[in-house]
Amino acid sequence: MKILVTGFKPFLGQQLNPSELLATDISKKNNSVESIVLPVEFTASFNILKKKLQSDQFDYLIMLGQAAGRNKVSLEKIALNWIQTANQDEAGQAPITGKINESEPLAYMSLFPIDSIYQELKAQFLPIEISFSAGAYVCNDLYFRVCSEFKNLKSVFVHVPLIEEQVLPHQPRPFLKYEEQLKIVSLIVSELEKK
Repeated sequence: MKILVTGFKPFLGQQLNPSELLATDISKKNNSVESIVLPVEFTASFNILKKKLQSDQFDYLIMLGQAAGRNKVSLEKIALNWIQTANQDEAGQAPITGKINESEPLAYMSLFPIDSIYQELKAQFLPIEISFSAGAYVCNDLYFRVCSEFKNLKSVFVHVPLIEEQVLPHQPRPFLKYEEQLKIVSLIVSELEKK
C-alpha cells in the first residue's frame, strides 16, 4: 500500500504549520507513507501535487492543513467549488470570489473511508470530528481540484488545530498538543493499512 500525505508551509505570518510537521514526521515513521510539503498558494500547491500524483500511483491521499480556531482534528467530507477569502495567498494572489471551475458541480464528496475511520478513532475517545466545510481558502481549493482531476483517488483533506507553541499568552486560542495530533494521523494511516 502507498499513501501520500501532504502538508503546508507556514502562512499568514505564522512561524510554523503543524501540517508540515505532521506530514514530515509521519513519513519517517511509516514505510508505506510518502510526504510532500506544499506552499500556501492557489496555483502552485495543486500544480506541485498534480505532478506527484501523475508520476506515481497512490492508494490514498491525505492532505493536511492548519485550521486556527478548531480544537479537534477534522475529517473534511466535502470539497466545495468555491473561493472566498479576504487573505492573499503566500504569493500575494487574492482570488476573485466565485466558483473554482464553472463547468464542475458545486461540490465533490470524498471517496475516502471517512466514516469508518471516524468511528474507530472516536471509540478511542480521541478529539476527532467530521466536518462539512473545508473553508474557502487554499485548503479547499486544493481539495476541490484534486477531487475534480483525480476522481477515482481516495483522497481526504484533514484540518488540524494549532499546536501549543503557536498560541501566544495574550491571545488564547484553541490548540491540540502536537503529540496528540501525530497520534491521530498515525492511527488514520494504521486504519488504512487494515483495509
